[in-house]
Amino acid sequence: MSVNGIILYTQPNCPFCEDMKAMLDKTGFTYYVSNIMEDPKALAFMKTQGHTVVPQLYVNDYHVNKKDTIDYTSEELYSIISEHLEKPWPWQDSGIEQGL
Repeated sequence: MSVNGIILYTQPNCPFCEDMKAMLDKTGFTYYVSNIMEDPKALAFMKTQGHTVVPQLYVNDYHVNKKDTIDYTSEELYSIISEHLEKPWPWQDSGIEQGL
């Protein structure tokens, strides 16, 4: 898992995955690449989400790429990622139980 919650699900020999990586590299964000062919948990996650193709990009559990990879620009990805990194993770403790 990446420190900032950006995960790119990929598989080998996927040109669209390489395109998405190149765009992500231009954003300057650090991200984690999860190869679904090597990680059974990642593959299971993709299946439970109903994904049948890669790449799939998630930021703090938000599914980013809801259109074809070639329809994105690095600038658009930067904007979407920035927006979702500002939101707390769903599992983040609000402190409400302690009266904070």
